[in-house]
Amino acid sequence: MASEKEEFVTKLYVPTGEPIRKNGHVTIYRVRCMKEPGKPEALLKLYHNKNCAKVYERLRQLNYTEWPRVHDVKFFDGNTLVVEDYLKGATMQEIMDGKRAQKSKYTEAEAQKIMERIAEAVKVINEIQPPLSHGNLKKSNIFITSGGHVKFLDFEPADPKKPRFNLFEFLGRLFHELLTGKEPKGRVVSYEGRYKKVIEKCLEPNPDHQYTDIKEMNDDIEEAKEMEFEEPEDVITLGIPYVLTLPFQGTILAAEWILFSFFFQKDNMTNAALFGATFVIHLLLFIWRRWKFIHDADVSLDHSKIIVPALVFVAILAVIYVGVGRFIVPIT
Repeated sequence: MASEKEEFVTKLYVPTGEPIRKNGHVTIYRVRCMKEPGKPEALLKLYHNKNCAKVYERLRQLNYTEWPRVHDVKFFDGNTLVVEDYLKGATMQEIMDGKRAQKSKYTEAEAQKIMERIAEAVKVINEIQPPLSHGNLKKSNIFITSGGHVKFLDFEPADPKKPRFNLFEFLGRLFHELLTGKEPKGRVVSYEGRYKKVIEKCLEPNPDHQYTDIKEMNDDIEEAKEMEFEEPEDVITLGIPYVLTLPFQGTILAAEWILFSFFFQKDNMTNAALFGATFVIHLLLFIWRRWKFIHDADVSLDHSKIIVPALVFVAILAVIYVGVGRFIVPIT
C-alpha cells in the first residue's frame, strides 16, 4: 500500500516532467491536480529540511489574492510540500535582469504603478490579524503576473537568528532600481526625480526618520505623483579622447575633402580618387571608433544629437566643395 507521501506526490498531484528548479533550498515541479475539475496545472514545491507548513496552512485558509492560491500543504520527513497555483508572468528579479540586458528601464509612470501595487500588497498582509509576516521578501519572491497583479512567493517564518528585515529599505532600493535600472550604492540616491524624497526617506539610516507605516509611504508616493515636476534633462558628460573629438577629426577630414575637391575639379582623377578614398575610409573609421566609445560608455543619444551634427557636417563639406570650385580652381 502506498504511503501518504507517495499518494500525495504520485496520485493527487502528478508531475508533468523533470523539476523546473532544484537547489539545496527547494525543488519545484509542474504538476496536474488530479482531484480537481479539469485537472488544472499547479506547482509542487518541496522545501528541504524546513517546516513552513503552519505558514502555508494559514495562507491556504486565508486565500487572499496577494499570493498564489494554496491547494494543499503537507509536512513529511522534515520537508514541507506545498501545492499552489501555477502563475504566468515573471519575478521582479527576472524582469530587472531582462531590463539590464536590454539596457532599458521603466518610465516614472510605469515604476510608480508597480511600486504602488507592491506597497498595496504589503499593506494588505500587514493588516491581517494576527499579523502575517513574510520572512524572506526579496525581488525573486515578488511575482508580477501577465495581468500586472503582484503576488508574493515563498513565505517563510521569520528567523530570529537573522538581523531584522528592514522593509522600507528594501522597498526604497527596489523603487530606485525600477526608476534608474540600478540599485543605489549604499544609501546614496542617484535618481533625480519626483520620487527622490520618498526613496531617501526609505533609505534613511536613522530609524526615527525612516517610514514606520506603509500607508505613510503610499501617501507620499501619491502626493509626489500629483505634484508638478519638470523632468531634469539627462546631462551626459563623457571624457572623450581628443583624437575622437569633432574639431580634431573635422579638421583632418576637411583638409582631405579640400584636396579631393581641388583635384576632382581639375580633372586629375587619380589624385581625386586617392584623396576621395582616404576621406571615406577616415570618415568611416572615425564614425566606428566614436560609436564604439559611446557604446562602451553605456550612453544612449537621442536622434537630434546624431542627426544635427551630421547635417552640419554635410553642409560644411558642401560649402568647401563650392568654395574650391569657385575661388581656388579658377585662379590656379
